[in-house]
Amino acid sequence: MGESLANRPPFLEKAMGKAWRTPAYNAEVAARARGGSVKNDDLSERRRTAVREAMRHSWQGYKKYAYGEDELEPITRTGSNAFGHLGATAIDAIDTLWLMGLEKEYLEARELVADFPKRMMEASPLSTFECTIRVLGGFMSTYYLTGDELYLNNARELGDRLLFAYSRKGVGIPSGYMSLHTLQGSHPSWLGSRFLLAEFGTTQLEFYALSKETGDMKYAKASAKPLEAVHGMYPNSSLLPTHFNNLGEIIPPMRYTMGAMADSYYEYQLKAWLQAGSHRDEMVHDTGRRWERSMEAMSRFLVHRYKGFTALQEVGGAFDEKVPNSHLGKISKSMDHLSCFVPGMLGLGVYKARDLMTSSQQVKFLKLAEDLTQTCYLFYHSTSTGLSGDAYSYHADKILPAGAQNLLRPETVESLMILYRATGNNKYREWGWEIFQAFEKHCKVEAGYSGVTDVTRPSAELDNKMQSWFLAETLKYLYLLFSPSDVLSLDEWVFNTEAHPMMIW
Repeated sequence: MGESLANRPPFLEKAMGKAWRTPAYNAEVAARARGGSVKNDDLSERRRTAVREAMRHSWQGYKKYAYGEDELEPITRTGSNAFGHLGATAIDAIDTLWLMGLEKEYLEARELVADFPKRMMEASPLSTFECTIRVLGGFMSTYYLTGDELYLNNARELGDRLLFAYSRKGVGIPSGYMSLHTLQGSHPSWLGSRFLLAEFGTTQLEFYALSKETGDMKYAKASAKPLEAVHGMYPNSSLLPTHFNNLGEIIPPMRYTMGAMADSYYEYQLKAWLQAGSHRDEMVHDTGRRWERSMEAMSRFLVHRYKGFTALQEVGGAFDEKVPNSHLGKISKSMDHLSCFVPGMLGLGVYKARDLMTSSQQVKFLKLAEDLTQTCYLFYHSTSTGLSGDAYSYHADKILPAGAQNLLRPETVESLMILYRATGNNKYREWGWEIFQAFEKHCKVEAGYSGVTDVTRPSAELDNKMQSWFLAETLKYLYLLFSPSDVLSLDEWVFNTEAHPMMIW
């Protein structure tokens, strides 16, 4: 493992003209993370306890049947390894275990995480993006919560190796896959020479945090470089399509969406700005204003409205953002469950980034957030199981599952949590409890929780997969939904796209 960071080396290097002189870690903020200053009401506390027990049940199944594996297959009671055999569920879940006060389970996860440097050297190639948001993000968040340098040392060891994914020609877009052992990057054959906006646009929070805490700006510089290049090439394009080449050039056919392959790029434009807190003059690449312009363009081109029904749509082909309704390509009336992060993102922006928008924008974006949250809730409420499908198509105001599986995804409950904190409207807690009860009824088994293959069938056949994000994100956001607002206060923490909380600077 790396040397102790107790004696932080003097700052020697500037990143693109910006100097980060002090770490963000604050022991007083960490001590407040579990709350305690605001009393919970009895009903919400009972519901929060039920979510905590679901987390305990999930972990116990993983510990018993798949400890050290990446994910649990709860029906066959076996493990699977799609993330390098690093123990991804333990790394993804450890901050949730700590947050919920599950001390025994937390220590079990820490024991596995302590062996990470050895496991890293034996890991099979894995997604650079997934490794960044799940593993690096998990280490940084748990360091921020606990102050335990084990996690920061692991993060630095991992970050040093992930940087080799960025050492390709062009504008520094990282390779899609990475061997942490050989330090060789590779790219999925199905992508050919294309790179995904959501992947190179969703590493900044993690790498910025690592630079902030170690004093080494190489991580922040590598992560910011491709974004700076693409934004410099397309300064007037608030919305960006999903595919680029390694020179940062758009690759047709162009597809504009808030769903898969683009989604978290927009999320990180806002959240990197929020992460910088009172130190925005130190930002490597300020994306706050670009986020505001992106949301304006999204509201004009990617939102479908019909008689009170509101959903997101996709646009294929080029269009001129300066001309309303200038679509030159096909409009697809479809919406992924992944896109259900958007109302939470808008709500977070209105709640925490008012400096970026006018008062009329605040009203407009909050109304859009509330309307989209209603639609995401309907994805669940409209099925016989009470579970959402993974994708929907719609005509006018009628929605139909286009992908009927449920993968225990977190995006809707994430938005419910943020909208509740932003508005105080109790309906978001009621909707969240309804969703949690559907998980309990249809997804809970002896060994944990499983996804469902078809949410339209009351029998709810299970898919034998407990996604690590269920512990990292879904249960964490449900727990926070029923917690007082001082638990991981949005004034002091910002969540990465895997729900790992980072301290605001």
